[in-house]
Amino acid sequence: MKNGIIISLIFYFFGILPANCDIYNFDLEKFETTFNQYCKNCSKEVDLEREIESFLEQEAIPVSLDECLDVALKNNFDIKTRFETYKSYEYLHKNALAKFLPDFAYSWYSIYYRGQVLVGTALVDRFNELALSSSIVVRHSLTEGGKQIFDSKEAKFKKFAQNENYKYTKEEVLMYTGVYYWQLLQAKITIEIHLKNLYERMAQLKLTQNLETSGMGTKFDVIRQKNEVASAKRSLIEAMNNFRLMQAKLSNIMGIEIKTPLYPVEREVKPNNLIDKNIGLEELYEIAHKNRKDIKALQNEIRAAKYDKKSIYTEFSPKPRIFYQNQYQGTAKIGLGGSNVVGLYVDWALGENLGAGTITKAKAKQHEINAMVFNLQNKIRQIEEELLNSYYNSKLLLQRIDITKKQVNYATESVTLAEMRLDAGEGILIDVIQAQSQKTLARIEYLQAVIEYNINQVELLFDEGIIDIDKIIANYNP
Repeated sequence: MKNGIIISLIFYFFGILPANCDIYNFDLEKFETTFNQYCKNCSKEVDLEREIESFLEQEAIPVSLDECLDVALKNNFDIKTRFETYKSYEYLHKNALAKFLPDFAYSWYSIYYRGQVLVGTALVDRFNELALSSSIVVRHSLTEGGKQIFDSKEAKFKKFAQNENYKYTKEEVLMYTGVYYWQLLQAKITIEIHLKNLYERMAQLKLTQNLETSGMGTKFDVIRQKNEVASAKRSLIEAMNNFRLMQAKLSNIMGIEIKTPLYPVEREVKPNNLIDKNIGLEELYEIAHKNRKDIKALQNEIRAAKYDKKSIYTEFSPKPRIFYQNQYQGTAKIGLGGSNVVGLYVDWALGENLGAGTITKAKAKQHEINAMVFNLQNKIRQIEEELLNSYYNSKLLLQRIDITKKQVNYATESVTLAEMRLDAGEGILIDVIQAQSQKTLARIEYLQAVIEYNINQVELLFDEGIIDIDKIIANYNP
């Protein structure tokens, strides 16, 4: 009986089941036939990729962070939409510049006349003529009292604003791609943690069953351990489902098929420092003010609105126009005779609705500009708040990583000691179970701290307005 207990403890110490056992449809008999075989190669690693493929019923597609970033920039639909919007405003600017050019027109016609000329009842003459006409007309509105100048300036700054929005969207996509990639990697490693936890729980269940059979355990221990196995199985399935959801988020931001089974290539994750640890908060503010594309976009929108206001006041200005026509007229018999016409026109409406309509439009535009200025100030304050939170959060996360790493070491030692105490007859099984639970939680907390720090670094790059692929993958080595 003693030898049987020792063998059971050996099974327990190994604590890992074969990756090919059906963990999703747990069967004690199947476990009985596969566990003994697996113990012959107890150092074998968990085949995580195969387990995930089995759950998702799809072959995994390994990807790295730099690959995901590159694909996202090429395929993301928000980037494509923003680019088309920018191109539209670019051509609107060109259209505004085109209005400085004159209008040019050429016309030609011929009319055949055949009939009689009557004066009273007397027939004076009969005629049979082909009338001809050829003319060139050039018109130019000059600047419409300055309106064309201000309209072109407005269009230019609107184009600049849309270009900044386009750049901002690209940076935003890079940030979210980086964030979703790290979250997917976190989901993957979380599966591995829960998978190993389930294997160990199942080994513990086998141990309690052997102890009960040998008379050294109780039915209560077996039932309690079955509950632990069920809980571990539930956590694993939840982790698998979360991995599937993270795959969809990353695929969506990359602009590829949503159900693409992306699989991060990393087997582990380490802190990825992207921001100089010695940089101060004020320096971060200064960098953000100079580089944030959304700030630049709002500044250009304000400039455009100011020129729109100036355009409104041109309704009070006189609007001269010039006209030139070169025309040849005549008939087929006598030939064509030339003429030139030059005209100058001046329109002066003195404003819309006796000036009241113009003034009220200008006043409304000014209040619109004021609102845009307040919006810009609020945007700057929000950016500074986000920078402050990210700045101090990065320092806190570094401390948290150090603490959780120590917790993992302590929890691992605790499991070893609990197993040794149980082996020596000085401990009880519940101590081992609790120690194992603490180890699993400690590993998850350490993983979460590292992932949150890596995400924090990507967000800091974005908050400063300096994010690009090279900076995101500066220390990346999968």
